[in-house]
Amino acid sequence: MGSILRIITIPLVVVHLLIAYFWIFDWEKLVTEVGRISWVGSIIIGIVIVIINRKSMTTDQKVSKRIVAATTFMTILLGIFALMIELITSSMP
Repeated sequence: MGSILRIITIPLVVVHLLIAYFWIFDWEKLVTEVGRISWVGSIIIGIVIVIINRKSMTTDQKVSKRIVAATTFMTILLGIFALMIELITSSMP
């Protein structure tokens, strides 16, 4: 189970970092259908990996769990900030 999670973890962290990059430099790509699906999907997969990996005992799995938890939290925060910005700008005259 640990190797499967590691195989999933590396691309997931890359997707989370790409979302952060696009959020800062090219946000229009994140508001497309593919962008939203990848955004929500990566958050769901990240949460599932953290829950599955909750009781890991090896140091390697703990580091992996922390990285996934941190990038998933960052991606969730970016989503919240994006919604806040959208609400603020849409309420302006």
